[in-house]
Amino acid sequence: MNPLTPWVGYLFQAGTLLYLLAALSARPRLTRLCLGTLGAAMVANLASMGLKLYLSWPMQSPFQEPFWLPVAVAGLALGSFAKGRPSLGRGLVVVTATLALIAALFPKDFYLPFPRSNTIVAHIFLPMSAIGKACFYAAGTAAVMYLSHWKETTELDRGRPLFGRLIVWGFVIFTLSLFLAEIWSYLGWASPVIWNNATMTSTMAVWFYYGCFLHLYLLRAWSARRRAWFAVAGVPLLIVFTLLPETGGFQWPEWWL
Repeated sequence: MNPLTPWVGYLFQAGTLLYLLAALSARPRLTRLCLGTLGAAMVANLASMGLKLYLSWPMQSPFQEPFWLPVAVAGLALGSFAKGRPSLGRGLVVVTATLALIAALFPKDFYLPFPRSNTIVAHIFLPMSAIGKACFYAAGTAAVMYLSHWKETTELDRGRPLFGRLIVWGFVIFTLSLFLAEIWSYLGWASPVIWNNATMTSTMAVWFYYGCFLHLYLLRAWSARRRAWFAVAGVPLLIVFTLLPETGGFQWPEWWL
């Protein structure tokens, strides 16, 4: 085993601790500490994934999305702070810490390389899928704020709730990631879709759900409040259909003991 391999886990675990510290400091009076800790966590998270890609290149490892997802949500949290939505940003920091903790405690095949990945699309579709789903998680968080009548949401949305725009962007990015995955599948196995793969069918269930939301959003068939409830209901579906299948059994990291 390459002596650098354990550092893939160590770096992610360090990032998880920093994400948790950022969540604990997600308060108005501790904003600078929260942002600084969040930035350090993202660096550790990205270093972990970058080292993993370096060690396995050109092959790709399966079940990696839970490790990409926290840094994607954290990026949206930073964007929320930058756009004058600190309450949403703090909420997303808590979501980020929760997702990172799940990935750290329930890892699955973290070091198993996937064959037939000697094409760049094999390494693009996964982070894009994480970004798309991060938008869905952020939309659910923003929808909770909308339903709770947060002052920040009322002042900035001006009749165009943020959760709807987040889902539109998430749907576009998520759809593009699916097409790239199909290209990878075709180049590697001469088949664009493997329907007997449970991960594929559960992923498509989420795609159809947010496709329904897109129709509701464009046609304005439902009120904004009903669409907000629809966005909130999408978060449990994300967890059940896309996050849980990517996790394994409970495992304490060695250096946490």
